Amino acid sequence: MANWLVPVDGDAISLKPIDWIIAHRDDWKTLPTIHLLNVQPPLSGDVSRFINAGQIRDFHREEGLKALAEAKGRLEAAGIVPQLHVSVGNSAETITAYAADLGCELILLGTRGHTGISGTLLGSVASRVVAHAPVPVLLVR
Repeated sequence: MANWLVPVDGDAISLKPIDWIIAHRDDWKTLPTIHLLNVQPPLSGDVSRFINAGQIRDFHREEGLKALAEAKGRLEAAGIVPQLHVSVGNSAETITAYAADLGCELILLGTRGHTGISGTLLGSVASRVVAHAPVPVLLVR
């Protein structure tokens, strides 16, 4: 079965691919497995001196699941059960690594829909994903 990766950071733009998937779900005989990924930024400073690694891990997981909640809810309401993933690190590097590790055939990213192919159209994360992704990237506006 095919796998698609949808990075979600919780904002409206990152939800555009979710709406696109739902609108086109009848276009495929078998809908690919949808992997939702939230990438949490590492905590800055020397937080580990004051908070143990388990608490930091729990914090990242909780925040990541909060960011994925809207996308998960929309998909489940449409009868699509996504796989949820939360990671910590550099967003673009983590997204491209997950796409490779999960054997994804496609990465779906939301865009602002402005004209031009500069940072105006794509944020810096999206630009780096497009440049380094091991698979095709579908930009949804």
